[in-house]
Amino acid sequence: MGDAQLLRGLSRGTVKNLPRQFVLRPYEPRDREAVRQICCDTADGGEPMSDWFPDREIFADLLMRYYTDWEPHSAWVATADGRVVGYLMACQNTRRFRRLMALWIVPVTLLKALASGTLWHPKVWALLWANRHIRWWRNRIPLAGYAAHLHINLRRNYRGLHIGQNLLDQWLCQAREEGICGVHAGVNASNSGGCRFF
Repeated sequence: MGDAQLLRGLSRGTVKNLPRQFVLRPYEPRDREAVRQICCDTADGGEPMSDWFPDREIFADLLMRYYTDWEPHSAWVATADGRVVGYLMACQNTRRFRRLMALWIVPVTLLKALASGTLWHPKVWALLWANRHIRWWRNRIPLAGYAAHLHINLRRNYRGLHIGQNLLDQWLCQAREEGICGVHAGVNASNSGGCRFF
């Protein structure tokens, strides 16, 4: 992850400039597989993760399981013709997220990766080596003011249509109603589209 973006000025949640064929709605359990697929297809600055990680299921577990299984009420999806084409996954309490990741999600996923042989794949070791300098436990975000976080992804053909902005507006409206004072998002510095969006 790169620089953190701190989002201010929670919006009103109105849908603006969204083409008629799109519907924004809260996430439902039936959306789980679709959002996991989008996550894997867009994880690398909008590109698929398959070039640098060999197992889509393990990857989706690590990136999505908290949001879909522990905090689905903070998630939104965008659909076109009944098909999920984008999502916004959010967490209202990043400290809780980190605890659940460390105590439950990562250990269970690690065991799954061991059992499937994914952990021994050369791409996994190359990824770990490339990220060896990152201090995952360090916290650069002032969680007292920005306790919530989010991430958002859209299928390639649905970018640039105001869907992402509208998903963000919907969730920020929800966040305000629930008393959340600030939210942050991690954006890789090489992801120019993500940096422009946030």
